Amino acid sequence: MSRESWSVARTASGAGTLAVDHIFSGELQRLFCIVRPPGHHATPTKGMGFCLFNHIAIAARYAQKTHGVGKVLIVDWDVHHGNGTQDTFYEDESVYLYECSSTPMVSRVPGPKIKRDKEKAWVPHSTSP
Repeated sequence: MSRESWSVARTASGAGTLAVDHIFSGELQRLFCIVRPPGHHATPTKGMGFCLFNHIAIAARYAQKTHGVGKVLIVDWDVHHGNGTQDTFYEDESVYLYECSSTPMVSRVPGPKIKRDKEKAWVPHSTSP
């Protein structure tokens, strides 16, 4: 951390909300934000692992509250688990977290549980044989 960490982290979160606005204004059809510090370790109440704010969580909630988005899919790919994003949305059926982590420890965290718990709300199940 440095003197500029707070300002840089706020700018990174602002990039996500600005991207959401550009999409919903129709100005752009897709955006990809590459921001540092990353963000997926920050929980709603504390920063962790160089992450002061959880940028994707902020952008997802912003899209819901500002633009009326119902459900959000977050795809998190990294070498390790995005614990802050999971903690933020663990009880929230409107946000689906799909992780593509490569660390073996991921199998020991409840990450896959969030997928199983929410599949019923996201994936229509066929009733035909």
